[in-house]
Amino acid sequence: MKTQILNFSINGNYSGVIIGRIKLIFLIILLVSVFTENLNAQDQPPQYIRNSIQSIEKMLDSKGDVAIIKFIEQSMAKDDNRDITKLVDSLKVIRSEMKGLRDGISVEAEPEGLRLIMSNGKKEKHLMIIMDDKAKAISHLYLVAPPESLNITLENISETFDQFEKDGAAGLIYVKINGEIIIKRAFGYANKELGIRNDINTIFGTGSRPIDYTVAAIHLLDQKGLLSIEDNISKYFKDVPKDKSKITIQHLLSGQSGLPDFFHTDTDWDPDLAWVDRETAVKRMLSQELLFEPGTDRKHSHGAFGMLAAIIEIVSNQTYYEFISKNFFEPTGMKRTGEYGETKELTMQDFAAGGGPLFVGLPNIPPNWGPTSWLVKGSGGMYSTLDDLLKFYNLVRSNKVLDAEHNQWFIKSSFNLDGSDRGFELFSAYLPPNSEIYLFLNNSGNVDFRQVIQALERLIESEK
Repeated sequence: MKTQILNFSINGNYSGVIIGRIKLIFLIILLVSVFTENLNAQDQPPQYIRNSIQSIEKMLDSKGDVAIIKFIEQSMAKDDNRDITKLVDSLKVIRSEMKGLRDGISVEAEPEGLRLIMSNGKKEKHLMIIMDDKAKAISHLYLVAPPESLNITLENISETFDQFEKDGAAGLIYVKINGEIIIKRAFGYANKELGIRNDINTIFGTGSRPIDYTVAAIHLLDQKGLLSIEDNISKYFKDVPKDKSKITIQHLLSGQSGLPDFFHTDTDWDPDLAWVDRETAVKRMLSQELLFEPGTDRKHSHGAFGMLAAIIEIVSNQTYYEFISKNFFEPTGMKRTGEYGETKELTMQDFAAGGGPLFVGLPNIPPNWGPTSWLVKGSGGMYSTLDDLLKFYNLVRSNKVLDAEHNQWFIKSSFNLDGSDRGFELFSAYLPPNSEIYLFLNNSGNVDFRQVIQALERLIESEK
C-alpha cells in the first residue's frame, strides 16, 4: 500500500492569515489520502480518514471520561484484548497535553501512520495516528516528538534551495531583510513535460490571496464614504434572516460573522470550480446555520469574503474584478494578475502548472479552470506573480490609495499561507518596515513544505 501526503483542504482553496508578531501557524487542515491500487491522485481523501481526524479533534476538545469512551467505541478499531481502563487513561493524558493547541492544525503522512500536528503559535505537539485500513478506524494514538527542524540561514539559503530543486520542488523564493534583497530566484520546472522552467515572471495560482484585494476594496469604499465598516449586511441584501441581521461588514472582515468557512454543496462538481452565480452564493450563505452569534467568537470564513465581494459589486455598480482592477491593478501595472479562465493575452508558457494532487485541464493552469465561481469570488479564483504582488502591497502600504486610517490591515506584521489542491502554495511574511518573504510553489517534490515555511519565518524574525 502506498501512502502519501496530499494538500487537501475542506475546500479547494485554503488560507491562513495571522496579523501581529506571532509565529506562523496553519489555519487549514492538510488532509491525508491513503491510496490502494484502485485510487489515484485525483481522488478525494477517503471519508474514513477525514472522519477519523475530525473525531480526534472532537475528542481532544471534550471533557470527562464519557466522551473518551464514546470516541473509543465509535472511532477506534475493535480489539477484545485492549485494556479499556489503560486506554482511557492514555487518551486523557493526550487530551491534557494537547489542550489549547487549536490555532494551527496539520496532518502529515509518514511510513508508520499519520502525524497530527497542533500548535498555538508558541508551542506545538505531535500525535501519531495509526489507522486500521481494513476496519477503516483508528488503531492506536500516541504522542511523538517533533522531527528535527530545518535551519535556513542567510549563508545557506541559496544552497538550500539548490537542494530543494534536486528534490523535485519547483517555484520561486524571494527574501528581503531590512531592505536588502537576500535572494530572488526561480527554481524547478513550470511545466516539466514541456521542459519549461520557472523564472521570475512565471505566473502561479495564488489560492486565497485575493482576500487581501477584497479587504483593500472594502476599506477604499469606506474611505470614499460609499459604505461604512459598521453597516449591517441587511443594508445590502434583502430578506436577511433574523439570526444574521446583526452581522456587520466589520464582522465579515474580522472572522466574527459566525458564517461557516465554505458554502459549496454536494451537488457542486467541484468545491472551487463549479459555476455558482452571485445571487445563488448569497442565498446559500444567508441560509447557512451560523457557527455562533455574530460578534461573540472568531473563526475564519472564506464565505464572509464572498459576501464582501458581493457588497463591493452592489456599492460600486461594477463587477468585483473591474473594481479591484481599476483601483489597484491598473495603477500599479499589475499585468500578470487575473481571474481563472482568462488568459489576458498571455501564453501557456507564462504559467506554472500545478503539481496536484487534483488536476484540471491540460496543462493544470488557472486559464483552464473556467471562469471564477462565486464559490471562491473574493477569497480565491485568481493568479499572479511575485512582482505583481510586490506592486500591490507597496501600493496599499504607501498611503497613495488607502490613507493611514484604512491601510492598517496591511502595515502590521503578518504571516500568510495560501494554496489550492490543484498544486499551488504561496507563503509570505512581512515585518515592517522593510523585511518580507515570498515563497511560491507549484510542486513541493519531496520537500516538507511545513518545515520550510517555519524555517523561513525563523529566518526573517532572527534577522529583524
